[in-house]
Amino acid sequence: MRHLAALGALCFLATTSLVSAQLQVSVQTERNDFLLYERVDLHITITNVGESDLVLNNDEGHPWLSFLVTRHNRLPVRQERRASFKPVNLKAGETKTLKVDLTPLYSFREEGQYNAAAVINLPGAGDLLSDSVPFTVLRGRQIWAQTRPVDGSQRVYSLIRFSPQPDKTNLYLRVEDPSANLILANLSLGEVVAYIEPDVYFDPQGNLHVLQPIAMSTYLYSRADLDGKVVHQGIFKTFQDIPPRLAKLDDGNVIVRGGLEENPNTPRETLSQGQQKASAQADQVPQPSVAQPVASPEPPVAQPEAPAAQPTATSPSSP
Repeated sequence: MRHLAALGALCFLATTSLVSAQLQVSVQTERNDFLLYERVDLHITITNVGESDLVLNNDEGHPWLSFLVTRHNRLPVRQERRASFKPVNLKAGETKTLKVDLTPLYSFREEGQYNAAAVINLPGAGDLLSDSVPFTVLRGRQIWAQTRPVDGSQRVYSLIRFSPQPDKTNLYLRVEDPSANLILANLSLGEVVAYIEPDVYFDPQGNLHVLQPIAMSTYLYSRADLDGKVVHQGIFKTFQDIPPRLAKLDDGNVIVRGGLEENPNTPRETLSQGQQKASAQADQVPQPSVAQPVASPEPPVAQPEAPAAQPTATSPSSP
C-alpha cells in the first residue's frame, strides 16, 4: 500500500510539472472587500509558456476551468451550481485574462474572509492550481427597507451603506424575493455623503425613486424598476440656496423639487475633489473657535452558462 501511495504521489507531481511547464495561471480580485451578495469578479490570467499552441476545452468530460473557494479556516465553500466555459485558444507565448463572477456559483451567505483559486485542466496533462487570492465579504449597514407585494410574492427593497474602499462609501440597492430564495438586484447606486440620509419613494407603478447626496450641494437621482434595474439617473445641484428634494404628488407620482438638473455632458467634481476644495477654502479663511463638521463624503468576460440567480439565506426585516 505504501508503494502504491508513493507511486500515486509521483504521478501527481509528474502531471503537475507537465502542466506548469506549459501554462502559468494567476488570479486577482478588483478589490479586497465586497458587500454580501455583491458580484465577486475573479480575474484569471493564463499564459501559454510552452512552444506549441494550446486549446483549453471540455472535450474529455472535465471542465477546463474550475475553482477552489475556502473560508479563512480552510473549510471549502459549497458550490451552488456548476458552470462550463467556452474553449480558449492560446498560441505559444500568448496571455489571456478572463473575468468570472463567483457569486452565482458559490454560497457566500455569511460575512467573513474567503480565498479563491483557479484550477486549469489541460487535457491529457492534468490540473494546475493557481495561488489563492483573499477577499472579505461584509454585510454593510442597512439604512432603509420596505416590503412590497409583487407578482404574488413579497419583495424586500433595501438601501445599504457600504465602503468598498476605506475612503469611499457607496449606497447599494438590494431587491430580494425571500419566498423564491433569490437576490434580484444588489448594485451600487453611487457614492454617498456620510450623515445625510437619502430621500426614498415608490410611485404607483412600483418604481423606486432615490435622491442621495454625493458631493457638496450635489445630489444623484436614481429610478429603479420592480426588479431593481436602474432605468434612469441624473445629477441635481442646489439652486438659489434651495437643495433638491423628492416630493410625492397627489396622484402618487414622484418628482424632484428644487435644485437644478445638471447637463449630463457637463463634467462635475467628484466627492473627493469637493472635499479638497472645501479644505483649500478653509485654509484661506479664519477658523471658527469651534470646529464645524464637514460632510465626508475591462477584459473579456467568461460567462457561466448556468443562470446567474443569487441565493439568499435570510431577508432583512421589514420596517
